[in-house]
Amino acid sequence: MKKMAFGFKEIREHILDKPEDMTQYACTQMDAVQKVLKDMPDYTCPASCNDCCHGSILMSYVEYVGILKCLRERYSPEELEQLFAERLGVLEEEGKLLCPFVRDEREKEHCAIYTHRPLICRVFGTTASPCSVKELEPAHLPEAPFYRAYNMLYYMEDDSFIGLPLTDDLALYEAPFDIWAIADSGQTEELIDLFNEHGSMRAVICDVPQNRFFTLLPDGTRQYLE
Repeated sequence: MKKMAFGFKEIREHILDKPEDMTQYACTQMDAVQKVLKDMPDYTCPASCNDCCHGSILMSYVEYVGILKCLRERYSPEELEQLFAERLGVLEEEGKLLCPFVRDEREKEHCAIYTHRPLICRVFGTTASPCSVKELEPAHLPEAPFYRAYNMLYYMEDDSFIGLPLTDDLALYEAPFDIWAIADSGQTEELIDLFNEHGSMRAVICDVPQNRFFTLLPDGTRQYLE
């Protein structure tokens, strides 16, 4: 596996401390999502399996902020430095970002932030990394509660989406943790350069004037989502 050419260690302190109202909003929304999902059927995956922990796992900005709070509370300064220096920006096969919180060496409990994991990990697993245990089906959640949970994380009450401005006409809408961290640090030019080199690694960007969402292919071409 190789690593993206970006200094994640240097942005650590810049992105970790968020305004209290922002952190509180994130925690409130994530708690509400867990209540919506409380009656969801349990997964029947073997404890040793972590297939769906791989493949550029996407999350909202709300979930990203909630995870930052989790990291501040659970990790020492030395552990945070190691996490950002060694785990962020690691690329798997086909340019997929390795989730910095998956612990492949563990026989069980592969996720270091399990109680704060993103919605996609709670409901579907990731389509980026199909399950190798073919006879298992993901635990299905009816569409209505899923979209209620989704909207809590991605949209404000006035239906405006939650994201980070990249330029005057582009905003980041959904991304792996590593991509959020780069965008959050304000290093937009470096992020666009990485997108041009690797593609957007499944990150979803909004064309604000057109109100259309797209991902970037490695050659910089926009692949609009319908």
